[in-house]
Amino acid sequence: MDPGETKEEDIKNNVIAKVEPIGRDEFVAAGTKGMKARHKFTVWENEYKEESEVLFNGKRLSIYRIYGPKDDGKVELYAGERVGNT
Repeated sequence: MDPGETKEEDIKNNVIAKVEPIGRDEFVAAGTKGMKARHKFTVWENEYKEESEVLFNGKRLSIYRIYGPKDDGKVELYAGERVGNT
């Protein structure tokens, strides 16, 4: 779903995710897409509804790459900020 115009309009889906730091290679690859990589989130495939953003620790991050589903039924979501955002 597209994010709302205001925080109150956002539709939030809480999921349990494994959060990992971004490796150097991924950080460089994200930079070629105009993104500053922040985190990799691993979630169950059935919990991911093609959202374009993640709210993590009070910060809104854009999902710029998705990997999966893998054999274990999980999807990796790579999230970051557009270069130039504060």
